[in-house]
Amino acid sequence: MWIKNLCVYQSAEPFTWSAAELEEYLAAAQCPKITQQTLSVEGFVPPLKDHAAMLHAEEGLIYCVYQETTRLLPGPVVKEELDERVQAIEAEQGRKPGRKERAELKDQITFELMPRAFTRSRRTTVLIDMRHHRVLIDSGSEARAEQAIAMLRKAVGSLPVKRPTANHSPATAMSQWLKEPAQLPAGFTLGDRCELKGTGDEGASVRFTAMDLSREEILKLLDTDMQAVKLNLCWNDEFEFDVTEDLQFKRIKPLDLVQENLDNLRDDDALAELMARLILQAGLLRSVLDRLFEYFEVDRSPV
Repeated sequence: MWIKNLCVYQSAEPFTWSAAELEEYLAAAQCPKITQQTLSVEGFVPPLKDHAAMLHAEEGLIYCVYQETTRLLPGPVVKEELDERVQAIEAEQGRKPGRKERAELKDQITFELMPRAFTRSRRTTVLIDMRHHRVLIDSGSEARAEQAIAMLRKAVGSLPVKRPTANHSPATAMSQWLKEPAQLPAGFTLGDRCELKGTGDEGASVRFTAMDLSREEILKLLDTDMQAVKLNLCWNDEFEFDVTEDLQFKRIKPLDLVQENLDNLRDDDALAELMARLILQAGLLRSVLDRLFEYFEVDRSPV
């Protein structure tokens, strides 16, 4: 297992519950089976098959999984059936259904088709760093991360965490790093991807991929009204990632040294291997987040 995207939530204070208490909270907030007439359900599920535990904890890290199960009822299918029924009413009764009647027909069709709709379950990794008072959500979508946080907050009753807000603009800093890589914080080097966006009302943007980021055309754009809103960085030749202007971390990828370590983590015990992989990555992420949050002067005031 390897976390590929990351939305970070920070607490100003230590979490007040233990892993044992959290196990009970998550068990009470377990994702139920979806019924035939339910559009979606959500909650937490055991991270590993054949393991009843709702979480696994080791070295100050708690691993749990949020799940949302939805019924897939495509809008075009409902619309096609609605159009057919409206046409039938017009042909048989010589009248055109009004807005209210159409809405009632749509609800009736949805109710009838729901039991035949396929279901889809989406699982999201949630890592709780008890040492650094952070919740890490493996998601490239902030909206989905917010769903997981909302469910965790509901489960524990109170969760005073927030997305990191920087006092030192990440976009300004990343633009400066492109101009002067020597100003990067210790341990970081430039990768080969970036996205620039105009600061004017037009909002023009341009992306560079698999490219030397010191190229003249990039620097010239930075001298106009454009700034970096996403930048690929490498950490100590161990892994690479893209950081965005709102401090999301995307496309996290191990480099050769770490990948070799991951390949060596073979264990007949699936849980032991999983936790070893998570702890290895968590150690790297802790170092990166600490360094960048300090550099960007992330606000640590209470929610």
